[in-house]
Amino acid sequence: MIEKDIALELQDIEEKNLLRNREDRNNDYLNYSDNDYLGLRNNKSISRAMKKSIDKFGNGSGASHLISGHFQSHSNLELKLANILHFEDGLFYHSGFNANVSFFKNIIKGEFDIFLDKLCHASIYDGMFSAQSPFTRYPHLDYEFLEQKLKNSTKENKIIVTDSVFSMDGDIADLSRLYSLSIKYKTFLYIDDAHGFGVYGSKGLGLLESQMEVDIDRSNIIHLTTFGKSAGLSGAMICGSKKIIDYLKQKSREYIYTTASPPYLADGILKSIDLIMNGEKLRKKLNKNINLFRNLIHKKQLLMNVDGPIQPILIKDNQLVINIQKELLEKKIHVAAIRSPTVPFSESRLRISISARHSKNDIMQLADALNRSLSHVN
Repeated sequence: MIEKDIALELQDIEEKNLLRNREDRNNDYLNYSDNDYLGLRNNKSISRAMKKSIDKFGNGSGASHLISGHFQSHSNLELKLANILHFEDGLFYHSGFNANVSFFKNIIKGEFDIFLDKLCHASIYDGMFSAQSPFTRYPHLDYEFLEQKLKNSTKENKIIVTDSVFSMDGDIADLSRLYSLSIKYKTFLYIDDAHGFGVYGSKGLGLLESQMEVDIDRSNIIHLTTFGKSAGLSGAMICGSKKIIDYLKQKSREYIYTTASPPYLADGILKSIDLIMNGEKLRKKLNKNINLFRNLIHKKQLLMNVDGPIQPILIKDNQLVINIQKELLEKKIHVAAIRSPTVPFSESRLRISISARHSKNDIMQLADALNRSLSHVN
């Protein structure tokens, strides 16, 4: 019976042109679908740092963090990121998804009013569902609506939740305004900076660095950084007050009951952070590529008004967006076709991810292919 129901649901997904497929990555293709914004995924100095760590500590950690799988490399990474982001402490997780779910499931419980941007990442929603806490979604970037809800809240404990850079639209939150609201209404502020770290700020430390003063009181801020985008690796870290981090060490099942990431990953991330903090040339190259791409696209009405590396092209038709993706693949160009349920049904799109690794010719080749495929799209 279960298999029959599954088969019917899969058939329905396929008939709606919503079936997701997984394919092995082809390095012969120009890739505009990953999140390697600075091109560090194949960086040789990161590879050398990881190989050196393997020679010293071995291939894996061998145990969970609280048994014997926690190495000095992990501690060094937690201390480094917390310090440069000006937080008291940090905790290293396998992924941003795990970290988000862990925080909301363990910290946000009981009498809490939760206010989150409607376009927050799916992992935040899963965390909310795990916490079984009611929450209010405010319209995307509508801070007047948010403030009215904050005014009406009667609960002592409140939290504002936002992505810094929204992964499907590519636009950014106004963290300065959200911080002001959090101070005014005495709330916590949770920032998922997965797509901001490496890209924004004079040192590439993310949107918090870009928009906020260094000396602000961060005691009410909880900050998520991930290392699978600009850092070119994997993993994530929650930074915040020492009390919150200590509590997660005691209560986070996602942290406690799993084998720790290998120490070589932490050492690779440490090297990547150094490259990011000294990566002004990479960020200039990235921004140059973004501007070139936007200038070369003919049908600018299909572009969203964003200036970051995520450049969505709204197609609004599931079959058409798949057809265009196939046309691009025939030209050895890989672009993500994003459909429901990731975005609303009527907002299917091509999600272009620009990187510093792309050459001028790469961008011109992409734009030329897109202009041909988009010529009949209104």
